[in-house]
Parts: sequence; C-alpha cells; structure tokens
Amino acid sequence: MRPEHIPGRFVPTQRSDDGGYPNHNHHEQFNRTKSAVSLPVGKEMDSVVEKTLYEKAIEQLSNNPFVTKEVAIGRRIGFYRLGKELGAGNFSKVKLGVHVLTKEKVAVKVMDKSKMDQKAQKLLKREIQSMEKMNHPNIIRLFECVDTLARVHLVLEYASGGELYTFVHEKGKLTETDARLFFAQIVSAVAHMHSRNLVHRDIKAENVMFSNPTLVKLVDFGFSCTVDPNMLLETFCGSPPYAAPELFRYLKPHSLLKQLVSRDKSYSGELVDVWALGVLMYFMLVGTTPFKGETVSQMKKQIMEGNYYLPEYISAMAGELIKNMLEVDSEKRADVDWVKKSIWMRDCRFTKSYLTIQTNVNLDEESEKAAVNEKVWKIMNGYGITEEMLGEGDAETGPRDSVIGTYRIVQFQVHQEMNKKSKGAGTPPTSSAANGAHQAKPVALKKTRSKACSIL
Repeated sequence: MRPEHIPGRFVPTQRSDDGGYPNHNHHEQFNRTKSAVSLPVGKEMDSVVEKTLYEKAIEQLSNNPFVTKEVAIGRRIGFYRLGKELGAGNFSKVKLGVHVLTKEKVAVKVMDKSKMDQKAQKLLKREIQSMEKMNHPNIIRLFECVDTLARVHLVLEYASGGELYTFVHEKGKLTETDARLFFAQIVSAVAHMHSRNLVHRDIKAENVMFSNPTLVKLVDFGFSCTVDPNMLLETFCGSPPYAAPELFRYLKPHSLLKQLVSRDKSYSGELVDVWALGVLMYFMLVGTTPFKGETVSQMKKQIMEGNYYLPEYISAMAGELIKNMLEVDSEKRADVDWVKKSIWMRDCRFTKSYLTIQTNVNLDEESEKAAVNEKVWKIMNGYGITEEMLGEGDAETGPRDSVIGTYRIVQFQVHQEMNKKSKGAGTPPTSSAANGAHQAKPVALKKTRSKACSIL
C-alpha cells in the first residue's frame, strides 16, 4: 500500500522538490524544462541532484512516516518489508520478507532476545559464524543480520518448496532416480561444509528444503561447529533417529541422558554427518527411518547394534552405499569422498561452490567469475552502490550491513539467472507411489527432536 492510499489521513508523495503535491497557483515553478540560466550553481546544485535508489531507501527509513510506522508495528526491518508468518519456534518465528531494492523474496528469522538464554545466544552466534563461511548452491544463504535492541533478524534465502520430510510423508518414498538427484545435492552441501572445517550435526529430512522442484537446500545450522583436522567432539546434537551409535556411546552424561549414554571418549563430527546421510538416504528410498523403537531407549539399542531392515526392492548398489554409511564402527565408516565415488553415485553431478577460485587457475571458472562480477556491479551501480561503499564496511560487522546484504542478494540473483540459462527448466520429482512401483500404505511419521539438543 502506498502512503497516499492510507484511509483517514493524507501523506504527500515524493512528486516534487518539496516532498508534496504541486501548488498550481504558481505555474512558473512547474515547468518541465528549465534553461541552463535558471539552474542553480555551486552548492545549490546539490539540491537538484537526483538521489540514487539506495539513498532514497536510506532516507525513507528516517523521514517517510509510512515507513517509520511499518518499522514500529513490525512490518519492516531495515531494507525488508515483512509479510506473512512462515513458521515459529520456542523463541523465534520466520516471516516472509521482500528486499525493497532487489524485490527478492527472503525468509526473515526473527528472534526475541528476552527469550534467549546464554546457551541460545551462543548457538545463534555459532550459526551465523558457520553460515558466513559457506557459499554453495545447496546451502541456504545468509544475506544479512539486522540487530535491534529487542530482536535479532536473520535474513535468509527463501526456499518456497517446503521440507523433504513433508514431501516424502505426503507422496511416499522416492524412486532411486529422484533420490539420487537430491542426495547428490545434499552430499555436495555436506562436502562443502567439511572442506571448510565445518560439521552440521543435525542432518535430517526436516532440514532439507526444496527451492524448486529439482533443487534442494540444506538448512538450520544451529548445531553446526568449526572443527580442526582430527578434532573430536563431545556434545550430543541432532535427532535420535539420525544419531550415530557413538553419540550414545561417547558422550558427557546429562540428567536426561544418564540412562542412555556413558562417558567414554569423543566422536568425529564428520563421520556423524555421514551416518545421518545414510539414515536420510534410507528415508528417501523407503519412506521411514531405518531404526525403530517406541522409546528412545529402544531406538538406541537398534542403532547401537546396527539393526535395520533393507527392503528387497532397494538395488544392490544403493544397499551397499547405505551399508557403508550406516557402519556401526565409525573407524570403518565411509567418509563423504567415498560416498561421492560410490557406484550408486557414479554418474551424479556434484554442485560446485559459488565462485570457486583454485590455486591452479581454471580459465573457464575465472571467466565465469568475471562475468558474474560484471553483472553484479552493473546492477549494484544502478542502485547507486559502488565498490568503495562495499569496501567501507567494517570487517567485524560481517552481515550486519545493508550494503553487504544487498550485494549478496544481487550476487545470488545473478547466479540463479545464469543457472537457469545453463540448465533450463527442471522436471518435478516423482515418488515411487506416484508411478505405481512398490506402492505402500502411507506411514504416519513423527517429527523428532532430541531432548538433549533442547537443553545443551
């Protein structure tokens, strides 16, 4: 809604130099053209210089009464207009937003500081730090962080297609062809994380989102952390159905976990991620998670023993890959590189990171990078943002800057456009139930959440 349409009040639009509508009693002031003689000179010239789109957006935040009202009622934050609620958690909610310059739809995670204890604040800081290190087509992108006295707003890439969990729950298990397409993207995302010395620790179907019918994104990095080579971890994170056996075997006991875990030694975060990938692949192909139990204790027993059933309709190559990822002995378990080279994934295309720069320069990649950079700055300059303005940002500010946020969104849009041109339109996935193969009755699945992660 534009300002002049607000019922019961009149707010002038910016249609003349004084910010209001023309006063038709002074016709000489409203000629559409002016001679060079009539133009002001010197300092007065600044008053008629056209403001850039970026400058206008900045000015509106403080001077436009409609915009300031939107901010006051929670309908706007920074350069983002907020709309409907997409979801809610214990101390946060996610709203659909639109960036006022680029018109890009975003997901804005709004967190109430008054409801966040010290542990929650620590997890948030870790989540931001992890996302700042990643730049991959199959990982949800952090554009900007807008911090106010009462709330923290994470501005994220909007994945509009819903969860992989919901898709499988509603339409049934996937064919191996479709499962392979999505699983390769998820493996690419995890491999990217591991290459940046990051581990996710909460991989599950609920944390895989559809961006479009053929593109998935790994999300939710609240339990992710940075690890040094060969570094071992000690904290129980993740959802019990996706938890590796060593998580139950090697952890610091907690009051709610004393009957489940015993302290021994630490675990490898990367291999825990691989186990979760095995559970996820099984879920995609079968429609349920592999380890069953009415209670967490019963499920733990099945996980510790590696006791699961592999249906006959699963191909030998798929079964072999699942078996190597769900290896109880973590020292014998496959790593991500092995998974990528497995027979079942032999013909898969693994997505590269955005703007990859190699030590041995690949001319095609450098050419692509230059093309992206040129398009990005053509758009940025159109908004009135220069490279100097981007460079003026404080290195410690990170995503807490509207110029950086705009730059990341424009870069994202350029990548998306180039990918569309190179790949063309995708074909929606099909479930095995949809095409009649191995049709089974829908299974009532329960979303699971680790009690330990709710506390730790």
